[in-house]
Amino acid sequence: MDQSAAVLDIDFGMSQLSGNRTLLLTLLNKFSDEYRSLNDDLQSLMRQGEFDKAYSLLHTLKGVSGNLGLFALHHASKSVENTVRTEKTLPEDYPHFISLLEETLVSIAALSSEPTGNASPKADDALAMQAKSQMMAALKASEFIAQDRLDEWLDNLALSEHTRQSLEDAVDELDYEHAIELLDGV
Repeated sequence: MDQSAAVLDIDFGMSQLSGNRTLLLTLLNKFSDEYRSLNDDLQSLMRQGEFDKAYSLLHTLKGVSGNLGLFALHHASKSVENTVRTEKTLPEDYPHFISLLEETLVSIAALSSEPTGNASPKADDALAMQAKSQMMAALKASEFIAQDRLDEWLDNLALSEHTRQSLEDAVDELDYEHAIELLDGV
């Protein structure tokens, strides 16, 4: 996955902090706490005509997300920030931006729930939760899903062969509504 599409690039985040995973997790959790209410905060600022504050909030989010390796959110925030600054409104793709924010927060929660040792059932659950969240976001956004990415998600979900094949068929046939229904049942 290229940097621009990574929801959470742990290696990059750790490289920013001299390999300190504990500090990265602390900062990611602070990020979650700070931006969990972003949608409500931003909507409120826009309704009140506080465009400079809305822009500042988005600008800070963009910078922090880029520094922590939250690249999908970082890139999506650019157009929202620009539209708020120049047009004083939220862009048409704002729901996609909020979907990426939610996916990012779920990924942080999954990472935070992982034990510090090697893979365990809890880590597998976190990977499954992250895979489900990422796949659901891609399906809801009607994004093309490359076969290698689909295989990775399906491997992490550890589905029965029948469910896996049904999901794979639905995605291959671009029947994303059916794929969403199947994924909801997992």
